[in-house]
Amino acid sequence: MLLPNYIFWLLALVAISYANLECKISPTDSAWPSANQWSAFNRSIDGVLIETSPVASSCYPGNPFDSPEDCTSVQDKWSYAAYHAVWPESIDYPIYTNNSCVPKGATGYVKGKGCSVGGLPQYVVNATTIEHISKAMKWASERKIRIVVKGTGHDLNGRSTGAFALSIWTHNFNNIERRRAWKLPGRNETDDVVICGSGNNWGSVYTAVHRMNRTVVGGEDATVGLGGLIQNGGHGFLSSHHGLASDQVYQVTVVTTDGRHLIANSVENEDLFWAIRGGGGGQYGVVTEFILKTYPVPSNVAMGGFSFYAANTSKISETASWNALSEVVSSIPDIMDAGLNGNITAYTKTRAMALGLKEAPPGVATVVGLVGLNMTTDRMDHIVNKLAARVASMGHGSYLNISLQQTLSQSYWSFVKPKPLSSNSAGAFSLMTSRLMGRRELSDISRDDLTEYLRQALVSENPEAGTMLLFGLQGGRGPAQVPMHMHGSVLPAWRTAYAHVFTLGASVNTTGDASESLKAAADWYEANKEPVWRNWAPNTGSYMNEGNPFSSTWKRDFYGENYGKLLAIKRKFDPSESLFVWSGVGSDLWNYDLNSGLLCRVAS
Repeated sequence: MLLPNYIFWLLALVAISYANLECKISPTDSAWPSANQWSAFNRSIDGVLIETSPVASSCYPGNPFDSPEDCTSVQDKWSYAAYHAVWPESIDYPIYTNNSCVPKGATGYVKGKGCSVGGLPQYVVNATTIEHISKAMKWASERKIRIVVKGTGHDLNGRSTGAFALSIWTHNFNNIERRRAWKLPGRNETDDVVICGSGNNWGSVYTAVHRMNRTVVGGEDATVGLGGLIQNGGHGFLSSHHGLASDQVYQVTVVTTDGRHLIANSVENEDLFWAIRGGGGGQYGVVTEFILKTYPVPSNVAMGGFSFYAANTSKISETASWNALSEVVSSIPDIMDAGLNGNITAYTKTRAMALGLKEAPPGVATVVGLVGLNMTTDRMDHIVNKLAARVASMGHGSYLNISLQQTLSQSYWSFVKPKPLSSNSAGAFSLMTSRLMGRRELSDISRDDLTEYLRQALVSENPEAGTMLLFGLQGGRGPAQVPMHMHGSVLPAWRTAYAHVFTLGASVNTTGDASESLKAAADWYEANKEPVWRNWAPNTGSYMNEGNPFSSTWKRDFYGENYGKLLAIKRKFDPSESLFVWSGVGSDLWNYDLNSGLLCRVAS
């Protein structure tokens, strides 16, 4: 790919400072393949190589990369995850591409910056066969070219992209097939499974298994891809009943960076199989297929809940709102043991106006949304009313506004049925921090300490803007009761966790230097949010798909006691270290400079 002269010379100058380091190659290196070599490689994989052409190029004068998409369409659909999934290079959060080519009006757009490939991969393999992936991985790793993997690009932490990389796009691996009596490897038994290509998203899988009168454990957002969710653990609507997405895997098909095509299960390539199930996506190879356990369809879904906030501006009312939140949070384990899941979301300041209020109330505003499988509305009403009564007692009947929502019941399919273009938070900035919380952190703690932790967790860099804190009720009995042989390498803290808790709060300069903006946000979290987790829940960890990849304790947060074993497996199956992701296993040995695009080994 030809680079503008000023970019070429800038890269050449930056490369001088890295001259004594081992780096993955870039177009300024003499070892970078020539145009003829790229063409020969393309022929060897049946012409499926795509030279990166940013879709938003059409929004810039002269359409420098000849994007086939009209700019108006790009701007209209830029915020939808499903839109980025259909383009070979595009991802949901362009700050991880250095905002290199975003349309006018989008987050990260800077007038006069222009459109470049920037932090996007140089080429994309639009693979349709395992052989395409195998040849591409071997070819790139032998030439010290970085490799990245994209399924849907629905990735909060920028793992699906990288400058000067060869991207393996798996979206064509979209087969879905049911086997009613698939023999389990190494076991004298069978199970009802679905064989799924890794290029599917959960919406396509849910739709297919619905026609089979079955269901699977997957993500709540239908636009999320299988690969990234499963390989990082993956929680969803059924997790509190059946475990994590990674707990449902009987077998995977993997292509490693040296071109090997492997079957991994409980009796073959067991170490790789263990790593794939929760040890991090895009790190050990490219997964092309999963074989997943299926379940009978629940009979119905009951939904209920309520919201509350300070009734007036008095200090007593403000304190009551915090005490009420503490009461609800401490009840989470008992609520989940009663068979419910859902979300509890707390808001402060301007964020609290999400409840439909005309002005922000003092203290904290909270929404409790509960869901029960195979549950009557009477049973849901009983649980909700009992919890709401406990909340009311915190406000002594007059210091809190409490609103009950109508309890509803619907079929399971109507509840989970994918909605077209439903996920519209893409094209923005995302950096959050999270923690897993068990009974010890939620219930077996003094209310005063719990309330203080909640206040600290809801601190915001912009106090008037406020922030949010969400308790996702995805743990509990489901992950705790999964048989040991199905556990995989997912963070062990999931087995005692009830809630996955995440929060925002950093103020981000989205039009500034992307690398500096990420660092500033990460530094703020390190100073203000991460210490709260470390004090409140020092022995748990974080869910890596919705965690802070820049936390100074990311190894313990995301991998826990499994990190050392995972590092050995990483070195075995990716000896060339071609696969790099933020906070991935072994990533601390490399430095990825978002401005230069260079990925270089850290000086020893």
